[in-house]
Amino acid sequence: MLTDQEKIDLVNALDFVVIEPHTQSIYVHNDEKTNGVLARVLHTISVDEYIESFKKGSLIDIFPAAMQEAGAEGFKDGQFVIMPKKFYVDQCYAMSKEIERLTNLITLHNIKPNTYQGLIH
Repeated sequence: MLTDQEKIDLVNALDFVVIEPHTQSIYVHNDEKTNGVLARVLHTISVDEYIESFKKGSLIDIFPAAMQEAGAEGFKDGQFVIMPKKFYVDQCYAMSKEIERLTNLITLHNIKPNTYQGLIH
């Protein structure tokens, strides 16, 4: 049984032909290499069913397989990625610090609710 990272590495080894961020579609060729990767990555649907569901001409949208079957959590810098827990902790910490900074500004300038427009000149 492959780990999620191993599955994602297999998917990332494919040649991404068309990337459509606005539709969250990433197309690869419908060839033996892709079929082999799908056979190793898919566990809730057969390769044939997947291809039938996500084909567009001679291409296949690999995005659903990567996100739902391989465990990817995003697409960054041209690759599917799993974000480590530390990433989320760091994001929460940064957001907490920003909330604290903004709260201090509100207190410092004695800003009341719905008076922010008075600060804009």
